[in-house]
Amino acid sequence: MISSASSIGSDWFLNGIATLQKAQIKTQQQLTSGYKVNDASDAPAETASLVDLGSSLAANQTYQSNLGRVQAETSAADQAIASAITLLDSARSLAAQGANSVTTATDRQAIAVQVQSIQQQIVSAANTSVEGRFIFGGAQDQSAPYTYDSASATGADKLTAQAGARVIVDPNGLTVYQSRTASTIFDHAGPTGAPAADNVFAALQSLVNALQSNNQSGVAASDDSLQQAAAWLNQQQAAYGNDGNRITSEQNNVAARITSLRTGIAGIRDADITQAATDLAQESTAQSAAFGVESRISQQKSLFDYLG
Repeated sequence: MISSASSIGSDWFLNGIATLQKAQIKTQQQLTSGYKVNDASDAPAETASLVDLGSSLAANQTYQSNLGRVQAETSAADQAIASAITLLDSARSLAAQGANSVTTATDRQAIAVQVQSIQQQIVSAANTSVEGRFIFGGAQDQSAPYTYDSASATGADKLTAQAGARVIVDPNGLTVYQSRTASTIFDHAGPTGAPAADNVFAALQSLVNALQSNNQSGVAASDDSLQQAAAWLNQQQAAYGNDGNRITSEQNNVAARITSLRTGIAGIRDADITQAATDLAQESTAQSAAFGVESRISQQKSLFDYLG
């Protein structure tokens, strides 16, 4: 079957209009969404790159969020240990008073009560929590690691095993932070499991025992343990300070990576709004012109019209 000239012209016109309308819809979608790639069919060759970039962006954003929480944790740990160091300084001052030859047994009993208050405050420091987590609790961070007990050999009872530690790794799987436990910081043990010479809890309890028994020489001797305990706490605080510096550096690095990934995604996905607006105007003009031409052509008669 041979199509008439008017039929061929009509098909050509309709196909052209359909093509223009598809282009308009796509351009309008770019203007509305701000994206030139809204689904895989818009840029099949770029889909794999977008998926990879998006996956990397999500991983780095999760890492950035974790770093923010750990930064708060290290800051709280630093403050808790700093407070404990100050409390030990106070305990050493009290020990100096208790070791004085003019101090009476009654006075030493009163000083012992003050040292016990310091013990309770340091146990509270060991039980510091951030966002509902006991930051010195190791893997068991939902429970307080210690409780004060005046009858205990160290003045504190361990409530949890504090096994393991909370570890934060970067997107490549490298460890950037590992938490420390209260038993390591405040209840440091020697190779046999007995309290080490720098054990904070044991040093304070030793002072309390000497004061309560009115043992002047014992009170004086306790200062050495308190001094070693303070030195140990200073080491722990320095370690948390290093952790904080490393985390700050990591936060800067991950922020730069996120910016780079977003730029890469935008380069593939985002539309050029100015160009899209220009394209839409040109497409609308072309469509109007096409309708105008078709209207004039349809009004003209061909030779066949006159031949009847």
